[in-house]
Amino acid sequence: MAIQQKIGKRIAELRKEKGVSQQKFAYEAEIERSYLTRIENGQKNISVTTLERILIALEVSARDFFDAKEFNRP
Repeated sequence: MAIQQKIGKRIAELRKEKGVSQQKFAYEAEIERSYLTRIENGQKNISVTTLERILIALEVSARDFFDAKEFNRP
């Protein structure tokens, strides 16, 4: 699985755990909903700045985000 797919999957997972719709989450992260959809589907590479806004909206640290099993497989 490509890194952008892993990141997108993790974002979707954490967003759903928070019980937040894509529309509301996109607003909180200050990104367009269609862009969020493409990110979550692994169709877009995102900048570090966008990732930072997403992590803030998720209320998760980069360490916790990347500590998921998806990122710890060879």
